[in-house]
Amino acid sequence: MQSKHLLASTLLAGLMLSLGTTAGFANEIKPIHVNPNLFGNLTALNSPNPVLAFKGTENKNGYTYYNLTVTNWQQINAALFTSAPDLPACGANTNSSRTWVDIYDAQSNQRIYGFCAFSNPENLTKLWFAVQQGKTPPQSVYIVLHDRKTDRKYRSNAVSLGQTALNEDCIAFNPNNTAVENVQGRWTIVENGNHLMFNFEGDRARAEQSLRTIKRYGMNKSCFVGRPQPSFQYMLVNNAAPVGAMRGEDCIPFNPATTTVSKINNRWKIVDGNHWMFDFEGNQAEAEQSLAVIRKYGFKQSCFVGRPNAKFTYLRR
Repeated sequence: MQSKHLLASTLLAGLMLSLGTTAGFANEIKPIHVNPNLFGNLTALNSPNPVLAFKGTENKNGYTYYNLTVTNWQQINAALFTSAPDLPACGANTNSSRTWVDIYDAQSNQRIYGFCAFSNPENLTKLWFAVQQGKTPPQSVYIVLHDRKTDRKYRSNAVSLGQTALNEDCIAFNPNNTAVENVQGRWTIVENGNHLMFNFEGDRARAEQSLRTIKRYGMNKSCFVGRPQPSFQYMLVNNAAPVGAMRGEDCIPFNPATTTVSKINNRWKIVDGNHWMFDFEGNQAEAEQSLAVIRKYGFKQSCFVGRPNAKFTYLRR
């Protein structure tokens, strides 16, 4: 028994960070798969599979941290996390836990990161992994609890990162029936003379420029996240993103693949690396809903008519 145990312990396992994000973290060490025959016939502990949820992201020191939690941690058997000095070590840690926790990319099943020194199930509420800013994060992840004494694995559900179910709030209109009109002293884009769409106060030039933009792209849906005071607005063309470029337009490019929701200075923002794009104050749900919209339509340009304090904004591919 002892000689087999020593043979197995020559393989080291440590916390691992993949996706090309090893700077500042331990070097990658491949995980151990322990043969249960080394320890005799042990009965697996009775414990449910973990239920995983995504908590959000934070930006620190050039990395985006993806925070996860196990919502049913109180039902996970605490005996899984007893120390196990008789099992192979985790790097230099010879007293790691019986059960190790690994995070996987749900699309590729590639191991992303892991934890080998949890002491109780409540530690499962503080799972995380980091991706270097500018790198593309996985679309969704799951975790596996590996009981090394019995070689039993408890796999969670997969969760999407920064994405929520889309219940879009859009108002359709006919761009051919829109015009700029002065309504009670305010220059306004109006459909059919009675549907007030965009208010430009006293700025007639910006109102007319915005109307030209609507007609140029053929925009026929005005959409919102969070009404009556929306935190995010976008325009669609036949249920798709506006495409192409308009001469003289004011747009800032971004990469939807690297765009994330982050909490910065206690405010939820949509950011692309160091580029702060949209601010949602304390509303994380609306920030995540808006990011889901960006990814759904593949928006790559954030555009404005008149900055600062643009009265009309839109996104396009």
